[in-house]
Amino acid sequence: MNSDRKIATVVVGLDINGLGITRWLHQEGVPVTAVDKSFDKPSGKTNSAKKIKIRNLEGDELIEDLIKLRERFDDNPVLFITMEKSLRTISEQREKLLDIYRFTMPDHENLMALMNKNGVIEMAEKSGIRYPRTLNVSAPGLIDGAKNFNFPCIFKPSEQNTKYGNEIKKAYKINSLDEIKQIYSEISDRVPNMVIQEWIEGTDSDIYFLLEYIDGEGNVIADFPGRKVRSWPPNVGGTASCTSAYELLDEMRDATGKYFKAAGFIGMGGMEFKRDSRTGELLMIEPTVARTDLQHEVAMIHGVNLVYAQYCSETGIDFPKLHKEVEQKLWRVDPINRYSRETVTTPEQDKFEKSLPSVEAIARISDPLPFIYYLWGKVAEKIKHILKR
Repeated sequence: MNSDRKIATVVVGLDINGLGITRWLHQEGVPVTAVDKSFDKPSGKTNSAKKIKIRNLEGDELIEDLIKLRERFDDNPVLFITMEKSLRTISEQREKLLDIYRFTMPDHENLMALMNKNGVIEMAEKSGIRYPRTLNVSAPGLIDGAKNFNFPCIFKPSEQNTKYGNEIKKAYKINSLDEIKQIYSEISDRVPNMVIQEWIEGTDSDIYFLLEYIDGEGNVIADFPGRKVRSWPPNVGGTASCTSAYELLDEMRDATGKYFKAAGFIGMGGMEFKRDSRTGELLMIEPTVARTDLQHEVAMIHGVNLVYAQYCSETGIDFPKLHKEVEQKLWRVDPINRYSRETVTTPEQDKFEKSLPSVEAIARISDPLPFIYYLWGKVAEKIKHILKR
């Protein structure tokens, strides 16, 4: 497809999430520029985007580099954000970018509330959406407020924080208040704001999600219902594999619509749910707002190109709706999907993996270099290990 006259896009961050965005925009003939601090990682070897190195993915340096980058384009590019830390900076300093980039998000105060577990809970109550019982913890003395909670519980930071890497987990599955007190004493100096949330009984394959793009007028331009198959680490980690879940589309549309309408949310978003295996009830877990995440490519392989929907909305193009049913597939991230399977598995998870054709997140015949560099990295690690021995 000829892209000479098409408005360009800028993708902030070229990890696996960004790699999927660049590939699916490129497939539509859209000119793509990806910016990152480094392109040494396998995803940075893609041929689906022009790559420009910037100084930082957050803070003043990110904004300054985006302003400078704008000089390269004839028209305002569509901005795609892949990381929460980048989103925070861009939202805080949006006034510097609104006249030179195309992007849609709610006002800063509402957005920050939706990125905080306490704000998420308040909005769930306002919209009438069922949510697991949750307690905010900002000091040791508040932990006893969960003494009547049903255990196990999840203990997790109230906001996403990548500063400490693997030192602090995304979530801890806890069996008692004493466990929470012990963990909190170890991490509170770095992450003082945590939440305790009752565990929803079920496995990773009981987790569902609805991804949406909502334009500035509040219209849903496109959406996609998905279902996790595996997470890494199991039960508390990020997506390792997932598939479609059209059987729950109406139910998730109804709940997500109520929530986002009450929140005044616009832009790229998603809502995660978990089916309680004891009651069958679908409970909301948390939203993802104003950015893409790792799960978005599963929509694309099922024929719903959500990032192109965003592009069309921002540039005034009619988004072509899906008119034919697409074969159900399994999207997976290796090797973490294999790690998850080797750690814990269920008959239902095995059934998905055995019955559905799979699409690997990195490997593509049309864009082979990321996978080649990934394999070479594994070989290099093996050689280094052998030489050390």
